[in-house]
Amino acid sequence: MFGLELHPAVVHFPIALGAVGALAAVVYLLLRKEWLRWFAPILLTIALLGAVAAYFSGQSAEDRAEALKVPEAAIEEHEEGSLYAMGALALAALLSWATHAKRRGLWISTLIAVVAAAAVLRTAHLGGPLVFVHGAGRVSAAAAAGKAPGAGEAPATDEAPGNAEEPGEKAGDRD
Repeated sequence: MFGLELHPAVVHFPIALGAVGALAAVVYLLLRKEWLRWFAPILLTIALLGAVAAYFSGQSAEDRAEALKVPEAAIEEHEEGSLYAMGALALAALLSWATHAKRRGLWISTLIAVVAAAAVLRTAHLGGPLVFVHGAGRVSAAAAAGKAPGAGEAPATDEAPGNAEEPGEKAGDRD
């Protein structure tokens, strides 16, 4: 989107807020303190908004990942997991608002919030290998050549005076 890769920046919001929202639901279920009452609904709603942003930013990053030869099956599994996670977060947020207002049925909204957090964490777990194993986070050589100054050029061989190695000397041999 507009030449910016937003997906790495926005994916952390649903991960963190979904997990903390589920934790807030569990704590409220156990303690029933009034000041904890609205933490879960608010956090789960913001996590849902972040998940929607992550999904659409991921759609724009998908073509770039495929161009970097990331396996399409891994991308599709991550995308499918994100759809389930968004659905679970939507249900968790909705039930959380409904049950926290009436203070009835908290156990089911808490259970759905925990399931939603697990779905978000699974999706995040599927996204990690896309970046760290398959290299979806790399900058392609073509993109780097067009955007990075000096990209595609050989490294400079000029060194500062006194840093040149003598012939036959290894880098770690000097005193």
